[in-house]
Amino acid sequence: MVIEQFRRKESRLGCPAMNKTALAMFAFFILISMDSALGQPEDVTSLPPDYVNFATKPLENVIALDQPIDPLTYVLGPGDKMTIFIWGSLQAQYSLTITPEGKLLIPTVGPVDVSGVFLSAAKIVIQEKILEKYKNVEVTADLIGLRSFKVSIGGAVQFPGIYTANGITRVSEVIAMAGGFIADPEAKPFTRDAKSPVVLPLGRASHRNITIKQAIGNIDTADVLLFEQAGNLRYNYKLTDGDEIFVPLREEQINMYGVFGGVKNPAYFEYSSRDSLTDLINLAHGLTLDADLSVAELVRFAPDGLTVTRMAIELEDILSGQKPDIQMLPDDRLYIKAYNRFNMKHQVLILGEVEYPGFYAIEPESTYLSQVLIEAGGFTSLASLTEAEMTRFTDDKVADREFLRLQLMEISDMSDLEYEYFKVKSREKPGRVSVNFQELYKSENDSDIKLRNGDVIVIPTASEVVNVAGEVANPGLLGYNPEYNYRDYVELAGGFSFRASKGKVRIIKGVTGEWKKARRNTILRPGDTILIPEKKKRNYFNTLRDVIAFTANVATVYLVVREATR
Repeated sequence: MVIEQFRRKESRLGCPAMNKTALAMFAFFILISMDSALGQPEDVTSLPPDYVNFATKPLENVIALDQPIDPLTYVLGPGDKMTIFIWGSLQAQYSLTITPEGKLLIPTVGPVDVSGVFLSAAKIVIQEKILEKYKNVEVTADLIGLRSFKVSIGGAVQFPGIYTANGITRVSEVIAMAGGFIADPEAKPFTRDAKSPVVLPLGRASHRNITIKQAIGNIDTADVLLFEQAGNLRYNYKLTDGDEIFVPLREEQINMYGVFGGVKNPAYFEYSSRDSLTDLINLAHGLTLDADLSVAELVRFAPDGLTVTRMAIELEDILSGQKPDIQMLPDDRLYIKAYNRFNMKHQVLILGEVEYPGFYAIEPESTYLSQVLIEAGGFTSLASLTEAEMTRFTDDKVADREFLRLQLMEISDMSDLEYEYFKVKSREKPGRVSVNFQELYKSENDSDIKLRNGDVIVIPTASEVVNVAGEVANPGLLGYNPEYNYRDYVELAGGFSFRASKGKVRIIKGVTGEWKKARRNTILRPGDTILIPEKKKRNYFNTLRDVIAFTANVATVYLVVREATR
């Protein structure tokens, strides 16, 4: 379009035609000039030399905020950056930094003293100062960058020293910079490097009575524990220039108060004079669902420090605001009752060969084993009822002191009765309930049993085999036949080997692990094991030596007796 206008103008003036390259370059410079002219404010002379267009230039050194800056509480100081917008009869924008002397130097307006002033008050002062110079304009001032300053920290932290902070840095963050609190009263000297050892004092660091001394002389106490345990930032203060932080050691035996019972984190906590009963519960992460809110007990020491008083507290009314909160005192203890067996889940687990294995809800001491097995769809065709078992797990297990004693003894030192007891307990499966699953659904059956929470019922797949192990020609698993006795299985396994001890054959029951002496009428079940041990090897030389020694001893005794009777 620009080129066509230029050609028409050239034709009217009677100028010679320009070549295409020169024409394109001429049009390009015209477009640049137009673009520059459109991008400038109407009053170009009013723009300062340090004009910054924040719509196109990103902010540098952006600091992460945990919440927006509050103009009513943020105090300005040297190094803070501000932007000032002016529009109306004058259009201007300034990016300014507060000088080390605490002044904001506004071009064409002059210095404004804003150090130590709240941001909200500084905005008003800046507006008034500019309006004294210019009329018919609107002014806004905003904080765009935070200053950095030094704070010191000492006391019970890993690395006392001086650290860099800014206007939104909190006490807990500086403590983290300093390596955190000293936590272990038995801590060994900690060394950052060989040249600068740091010896930790005994005791634990206070998390609640941290002293902050400001440059202007004000002293306050920070509370980091309330932030750590309850997420409350109320006393985890933001720092200002030159703050001095001191972390003392806490008292270990006194000045501690606690809450116990129906709270999520029952414990003793370091005392703070600012705490109420509600604050103490918040330190313990709040109430549990089974807490009884009708009444709680507060135990408090009398002024003599020896006697205590007990007070009934209507907890629900206090927490709902119907009654005033209670100010806590050093070494108070709050006890909150919790309902017994509140919302207790009663269920059992069925595994193995049923149609629908899994967890099933029960009514304690009223739901029977047969009922849940029916609910589980009954047994499958592969179920082995002879190997099925039920296990009951209880929390009130009492250690068998006698069995523990026998475990520490040598078998040779046990009496016959002790050894029998030891064998029985060793084979015993803890929690196994005696249930005859084969008789479970028969009429007038006494095998059914009431279930309890946590019971486990296992219905295994039928093994349909008997294991023949030991001294036979071909040991291994053999198919189960209810008509066979142990001799039949030995024959199927190739018969006894020449090393077999035929008189010491044992049958190990697959369900109970019980050892039985093998007899022809002993009933075998799937999963049982027939054990044929090996004959003990005899050392005939040692036997002959023992016989000769015995004979010699007898002869010696005979000779002594004969000589004595002459």
